[in-house]
Amino acid sequence: MKSSAIEKRIVKIDQAVQAMNIAKKYLTNHDEIKAVVLELNRERQLLVNDLYRDDKQNYTTVREHLETLIDKPLDATMQKELLEYIKEVFGRQAATDGKTATGLNAWLKKLNVTCEWKTTPDSDWATLVLTGFKPFQH
Repeated sequence: MKSSAIEKRIVKIDQAVQAMNIAKKYLTNHDEIKAVVLELNRERQLLVNDLYRDDKQNYTTVREHLETLIDKPLDATMQKELLEYIKEVFGRQAATDGKTATGLNAWLKKLNVTCEWKTTPDSDWATLVLTGFKPFQH
């Protein structure tokens, strides 16, 4: 993925901020810690801006594809292909910055796609039916 390095850096920054917040409990240099956290958050925001820069354009591309799948039952193979397509178009693994959820459900939620999951009697994999769209929120 073209943004995997950015995604990894965001996760590392999030971990560093968490560590700093824990350190505050045990150390007395709160102002220095606050300054470091502020700088890390600034860096994170720049990375997030870069990560999401093309999302509206990518959403349009993905939505055109998703519209062809409305009301069609998607089996496991089709769901996996759809997930890979979405990740490829957006150029990243996770739907939301700093998160590790990389599954189809996370992406559908991010893209505000309405859907139904229908259990299949002879399978442990539910069938997915896309039913529509809510407005995309960048």
